[in-house]
Amino acid sequence: MKASATQEGAFAKRIGQALARARLDADLTQEQAAEALGVNTETISRFERGHTAPPLFRLFELADVYGVPPETLIAGGEGRSLDPARDVTALMGNLSHGDREFVREWVAAMCERLAKARPGTTKR
Repeated sequence: MKASATQEGAFAKRIGQALARARLDADLTQEQAAEALGVNTETISRFERGHTAPPLFRLFELADVYGVPPETLIAGGEGRSLDPARDVTALMGNLSHGDREFVREWVAAMCERLAKARPGTTKR
């Protein structure tokens, strides 16, 4: 049970840091964020300090206010989403059809090569 509380605390701190970073990147004060959500400033402060993890609906509201995808906050603001396929799709978005097909074929060949080089590896 203690490990669970420790993990929850670490999770709240990581999200808090991501929230503070996103708020500053959005050039907002804690007061402005609180006003946008209809909460008091202390609530935003407690979220950012990791004293309290925001409920999921608040996390989505904060992501909207800060103009970031919710998964960025959930991942702790590490600049990566929780879905690698979505990341690759976004990177390929501005490529021509031919270039996208080239990248898809290259990725497929590289995955096959790596799977052969590391027998017994499993999907993550």
